[in-house]
Amino acid sequence: MLYLKLRFYLWRILQLITLNRFFHKRIARYYAEFSLAKYRMQGAEIGEGTTLIECKLSGSSKGDRFYIGNNCTLTGVTLLAHDASPTIFLPELVNFEPAYLPGARRSYRDPIHIGDNVFIGWGSIILPGVTIGDNVVIGAGSVVSKNIPENSVAAGNPAKVLKDIESYKLSYYERLSDFPERF
Repeated sequence: MLYLKLRFYLWRILQLITLNRFFHKRIARYYAEFSLAKYRMQGAEIGEGTTLIECKLSGSSKGDRFYIGNNCTLTGVTLLAHDASPTIFLPELVNFEPAYLPGARRSYRDPIHIGDNVFIGWGSIILPGVTIGDNVVIGAGSVVSKNIPENSVAAGNPAKVLKDIESYKLSYYERLSDFPERF
């Protein structure tokens, strides 16, 4: 009898775990879709299989534009598609006062283009007009002020190309082989 009770409880626990996994995946999917919809409302065109986690996209009354490719992951990234700093020094860019009103200042704007298969690490900042090629990794905390060519790894402030993507992949294959417990 005790065996049957234990077997029933074990079956019920497995049922709940399976059910929880089902709902957890569903909730995660809805949250991801909601997040992408929010970013799209901010002017982003986002490709298939792309994930944005806690990112910030600049916004202005004129509308900033962001083009993000397929199979990308952006984590805690700030995308700045406009620069309002010239309004401090060029009175021609001041439309009216006070400065906090929408449309009070004209700012330089240039869309950001991010290719396919791009990973951008936490805390990175991408500045106006930057194009990041396909198959690129940008290290955490980088400030990307110039274009990054495809098939490369870049990091730093300002971001500089450190190596090609094949060398990067090879180094991680070696780490996986040497230290599988770290993955």
